[in-house]
Amino acid sequence: MYLIILILGALILYFAVSSYLKSQPEKFNDLFGKGLAAVLFVIAFIILIKGNIPVALVLATGAVLSWQGSLWSYLRSKAEGPQVSKQSKETMTREQALAILELTGNPTEDEVKAAHHRLMKKIHPDQGGSGYFATQLNQAKDLLLNK
Repeated sequence: MYLIILILGALILYFAVSSYLKSQPEKFNDLFGKGLAAVLFVIAFIILIKGNIPVALVLATGAVLSWQGSLWSYLRSKAEGPQVSKQSKETMTREQALAILELTGNPTEDEVKAAHHRLMKKIHPDQGGSGYFATQLNQAKDLLLNK
């Protein structure tokens, strides 16, 4: 029964959005956020009736954030991760790059690549490391290899 109500709601929302897009396409994001908020609120209400209060609260919070328009910016920032500006690459010195890769003197290309590989295995984000430090390693390698 709930699934049928959900499907009908999605169809109504689809037709409302498609007709609205034809008249004012620039306001699609706002309409989509409001529509998502309505759908999340309905789902939260249904789940609340079934007795799962914590899940209903999370969905209701998502509905409020979507209605305000801040849900999309939050999700986008999480998807993009921490942004490192290009300025940090430009201001990195050769000495800093050597220190980041734990090298000294005038290392060869193979030494730079080996140090980069060794350190990247330790701090790669897939291994629980930091994306920021992985970016720093990449920038240091590129600077030392003149890329």
